[in-house]
Amino acid sequence: MKFGYMFDFRQPPGSPTENTRVFYPAMFEQIDFLDQAGFDSIWITEHHFVDDGYLAAAMPMMAAIAARTRRATIGSFVILAPFYNPLRLAEDTALIDAISGGRLRLGIGLGYRLEEFDVFQVARKERLARTLETVEILKHAWSGERFSFEGKYFKFRDARVLPKPLSSPYPELLWGGMAPEAIRRAAKLDMGFACNLGAREVATYHEALRELGKDPAKYNIVNSRLVFVANTEEEAWNQIAPHLRYQMSIYAKWLSEGGIATGGHFDSNLDGLRKSAVLGPPDRVIEQLKNVIAKTPMTEMVLSMQLPGLDPKLAMGSLKRFAGEVLPALRA
Repeated sequence: MKFGYMFDFRQPPGSPTENTRVFYPAMFEQIDFLDQAGFDSIWITEHHFVDDGYLAAAMPMMAAIAARTRRATIGSFVILAPFYNPLRLAEDTALIDAISGGRLRLGIGLGYRLEEFDVFQVARKERLARTLETVEILKHAWSGERFSFEGKYFKFRDARVLPKPLSSPYPELLWGGMAPEAIRRAAKLDMGFACNLGAREVATYHEALRELGKDPAKYNIVNSRLVFVANTEEEAWNQIAPHLRYQMSIYAKWLSEGGIATGGHFDSNLDGLRKSAVLGPPDRVIEQLKNVIAKTPMTEMVLSMQLPGLDPKLAMGSLKRFAGEVLPALRA
């Protein structure tokens, strides 16, 4: 069982994190700590044109993380493939993998926000086909050899992408999604699964793998959870509640506008949010996480602590307590 940590680099207007000169150094302080404290992975996520500065420049950020870390893998959870030129994406990711020493992992998603498709002038109905072509192109491009491609959306001849990634045969690919058809598609594409879902959805992925004659034990499931360590559950909740509600209400709005059913995973009701979070003193967090791991098969749990607008000092305090008092017990 591996453990990672997620960043979205959001700075809501009027929040303690709004000062960019202070905020980004604080985030890199957390990143440095994660690498030194033995976390297995560091993840970024991507959205565009958001008032709180949600990370849009995924490639520069992953390159920056790669350059200052030494052991943790670096992943996207997830990049929005329809908005990328596949060859340029192949070039950027190959270089990030090379400078990181082969530590890149690429989670790929279709995107769903209407505003992003409108502004980028990409038809939303094309998102799946564009993404499938992108995945195919990446695999060819990462070979380091010249190749040509003839698809519906992308056509080119004699392209070569260098440097070749250090990962063999190429950086790990994970598919992000919530709907049953998206989950089954991850298995069909022979990709790992990136999600923030429960046992039912994981079972769907495993069943799809078995139906295709594939061994689920050979595939990674990277699953995220909100975790916050404090002296008491009440203290933890009081510190994160407004920031969590802000985050989930925006996701709920985006998904609703995109016509995507969430199955209650993005409920902005405070009581529901509190029940879904893992909060409290170390012993309670250990017990809750062991229960989550027992009920929901996964190979890696990605923690979310640095909520939008939360004082980075509070997140860092929780992170240090998790590393010192929780993580050793989970790995015992």
